[in-house]
Amino acid sequence: MIKIQFQNREELDFLYSLFKKSDSNMIQVQKGFHDLTIQMDDQNREKGLLIIHKQLKKLIMHKKRVDWCKRVIQEEFFYTDEDEQMQIINILFSILDGKRKDLTVDMNHEQEERQIDHALNELLFHNRSFSFDAFVMFRLRTYLEKLSSYIETAIDEYKMEQDYQAFIHYLRSFLMNRKPQMKTIYLVHDDGFTFFNEQKQLMKRSELNKRIDRKLLSDHPVYVDSITIAPLISIAPEHIYLFTDHPDFGIIQTLKNIFEEKITILSLREFSNYSISNKF
Repeated sequence: MIKIQFQNREELDFLYSLFKKSDSNMIQVQKGFHDLTIQMDDQNREKGLLIIHKQLKKLIMHKKRVDWCKRVIQEEFFYTDEDEQMQIINILFSILDGKRKDLTVDMNHEQEERQIDHALNELLFHNRSFSFDAFVMFRLRTYLEKLSSYIETAIDEYKMEQDYQAFIHYLRSFLMNRKPQMKTIYLVHDDGFTFFNEQKQLMKRSELNKRIDRKLLSDHPVYVDSITIAPLISIAPEHIYLFTDHPDFGIIQTLKNIFEEKITILSLREFSNYSISNKF
């Protein structure tokens, strides 16, 4: 038998629901007001402990650390909106998981998880009854405090994303109010951007500069790229054909976000094929 005490009723209910969803006949779980009692046969004890380990880890990773981060975000950074809190937490976890290559933190998340596994193994091997809150306090506090130290990085990234979305919204609104100066523009991305007009003729930089609406640059001088974004939005073509071998580049993604269905992304090879067939 294993008995787990809780101070937090939500955490108790969360773990109980995990056991119920697992639908395992290796263990029987009874819920009290402050504890869970888990029964298992001696012959199935090893498998039963593995099930308990798995569900306790889910409680830690999907409930406890999220609640911990929410509390830090609210009490130390004053973000009270739950949706904003979760956006920041999702950014934090994506940074820790290494999904944001441009943002690195001094924390090996896989190693930290292995340490959690080790702590759970020790806990379940040596104890028939224990307090989950005491376990968190003495064995997980360092891990949770490390998470807290990286929340500011996630908040900075969240603010940048909010600024970026506001910027994109402004440019879309600006574009909607522009009368198209050309039906089509062909844009080649290969060590820079080269513009071609509706007749597939090269557009010189001096011509592009003349077409730029200066209001764009005065309203957002830091963000608006005067080489590519400003000319395109000022011309406001009905459609853009963009040829590139790097569709994941940041500026390509920005152009897709601004022009949406008005832009078609093709490979550089396709541009070469069109050129050979004299379509360009």
